[in-house]
Amino acid sequence: MKLDVPYYSQFVDVDDSFWMLRACGAVALKEVAEFHGATVPDIVTLCNEGKDRGGYDTENGWIHDYLVVKAKEFGLNAYRKEGLGTLNEVMESLKNGNPVIVSVEKRVLEQKRFHLIVLTGFEQSNVFSAETKQIHNESEQAADYTLKATDCLYYHESESTNKEKGKHRICDVETLENYWRGKAIFIEKPSL
Repeated sequence: MKLDVPYYSQFVDVDDSFWMLRACGAVALKEVAEFHGATVPDIVTLCNEGKDRGGYDTENGWIHDYLVVKAKEFGLNAYRKEGLGTLNEVMESLKNGNPVIVSVEKRVLEQKRFHLIVLTGFEQSNVFSAETKQIHNESEQAADYTLKATDCLYYHESESTNKEKGKHRICDVETLENYWRGKAIFIEKPSL
C-alpha cells in the first residue's frame, strides 16, 4: 500500500544553496500538507519563515513543535510524539491513510546528523503468524497484526537528486528501526 504523497527534492526543487542541505523539515511538511489538500507556499518560503519564527535551529535542525504549529496553520490536525519504542502508532496512521514524518539518524562524513523523512506506505510480508495462524496479505489484514522485521516501509527521501529515485523508496522495518529516533509527527485532516 502506497499513499499518493507528492514528492519534492531538496536539491531539485530548492534553488537556494543554503537551504538545499537543510530543507528536509520544510519539504516533509509540504509533502504531507499537500497530500491532505492544503495550499502550501514554495519550500524556500517555508524555510525562511521557519528560520525567522524560530522553527529552524542552525545547530539542531528543524524544531518539531514548529512543524506541528505550521501544519495547524494550514488547517490540519497535527501532533508529535517522541520516545516511541515501536512503529505501532506509525503503522496505524499509515493504515488510516495518513503519511507520517519521522526523524532518523544519518551518518555523513563520520558525523551523526538528524534528518526528516515521510513514510508513505508499507508492504506486509506474506507469512504465517504463529499467534493467529492466518496469512496476511494486501487484501486481508488481521486486527492483531504484528509488524515483522521482514515487512517494508515506503518513504520519500528528500535528499535525492533524482526525483523518480527519491520517492517511495523502500526500507525493511529492521533497518528503519535501527536509524529511527523514536520521534514522529502525525498530521491528518480535521474530522468533519
